[in-house]
Amino acid sequence: MLDILIRDASDNRRSLDDVMRQAYRDTYKKGLGFDAKEWWGDVKLAAGRDFPGFNDRYVDGRDAYPWDSILPLAGLRLRSDTTYLPRLGINTQVDSAGTHVIQVVPGGAAAAAGLQAGDILLSLGTVAVNGEPSFQQYRETYTGQDGADLPIIVIRDGQQVTLAGKVRAVANVTTQLVPDPAASPKAARIRTGIFHGQTGN
Repeated sequence: MLDILIRDASDNRRSLDDVMRQAYRDTYKKGLGFDAKEWWGDVKLAAGRDFPGFNDRYVDGRDAYPWDSILPLAGLRLRSDTTYLPRLGINTQVDSAGTHVIQVVPGGAAAAAGLQAGDILLSLGTVAVNGEPSFQQYRETYTGQDGADLPIIVIRDGQQVTLAGKVRAVANVTTQLVPDPAASPKAARIRTGIFHGQTGN
């Protein structure tokens, strides 16, 4: 974020790399450390301006990063996609005896079906459970079948038990950093500079 701000303020002539090189020359090579005042002085030297509040809000503070306003300066944007995938709501552990349920998340599909910690999973509907890859197969098999019947077969206390479950889809949000097709020429230069580690026009 700071790299983008420095590049934007300097019209891509300087970057965070310049700040790091300056700090290296002024302090490390002389056997010295540097404090925050000196660091932000080097930032100002590179950018030609201060960034008041940046440290308090985003370094020492816990404010959410303002990506919606920062990324466009570099010709970038965040794209979020939501898919709905079948989820059980369990944690498992696999050993030579099988796939053991070690935790059941309250309110999930597994809890609603009556799964318990200690159960050994044998099958989820038509999917035989043979370790962790089985859960990916389950998601692929039952995507788009929210609410469908899902017989779950387990070993409990040495006995085979069939539980009446239901497929439950849960929102899965993925976020990607993508080029902004509407980027200004300046923002496109900054984007290219970041991707190739370059400054200048």
